[in-house]
Amino acid sequence: VIDAWSATSRWPDGHYTRTLGTAGDKETETEMLLVENDINTNPFTEAVYACLPNLPWDSAAQEIGKNSREDFREEIIFSVDPPGCRDIDDALHVKELPNGNYELGVHIADVTNFVHPGTALDEEAANRCTSVYLVDRRIDMVPKALTEDICSLRANVERLAFSVIWEVDKEANIVKTRFTKSVIKSVAAMTYQEAQTRMDDARLNDNITVCCRNMNRLAKCLRARRLAAGALTLASAEVKFQIDTTTHDPLDVGMYQVREANQMV
Repeated sequence: VIDAWSATSRWPDGHYTRTLGTAGDKETETEMLLVENDINTNPFTEAVYACLPNLPWDSAAQEIGKNSREDFREEIIFSVDPPGCRDIDDALHVKELPNGNYELGVHIADVTNFVHPGTALDEEAANRCTSVYLVDRRIDMVPKALTEDICSLRANVERLAFSVIWEVDKEANIVKTRFTKSVIKSVAAMTYQEAQTRMDDARLNDNITVCCRNMNRLAKCLRARRLAAGALTLASAEVKFQIDTTTHDPLDVGMYQVREANQMV
């Protein structure tokens, strides 16, 4: 650790803290990146875990009506994420209204219902600031009981959300907007590829597929209007890694294909 660096010295003053490992070793190099960027990898404390509700948690329905929380469990709500995503923090719905307009809903996992101000969990999340994603691991901001279970908008389970609901016309012009706390029950947790396959397969006309197509059409209207108004498209190539399931070593690297389903979300 560097303690000081005098303007008259070529070398800094510091002190030894610990040995990370052998240079070139994957674990050592990964640990070095985390240390260099001041990423907290310490286990969560017992005080943090004490703030969590007991598992399995299935009390979402009991929250309906509290703080004006609305019931969206009958809506065709779905999520679209990368493959293997377990922390599903957003979901969508679209339906046609009797007047010919559409209702669009975006539902964000209501983490604040479980992270109360001033608690050990709140302070720990504030200190960590964000989850950190590496090729072979994820360092969570809050315990996995929240990110992968209680606050993950998985299919066929009731979850708490914060929702924004728009009424839009057929050209995606906004007519009305409102915000509300909600309870939802997602009907499908899809990957981008699965959503794209549904939209492209003319033989499919089930409710989820029709919703995907309607949402994609509205997304295209919004995107075209932004570009016509001078919006920049700052898209750079993304890479994806194929990981060995046993050793978690990278086996191959390739370009990440961006589909219409990605842009829809």
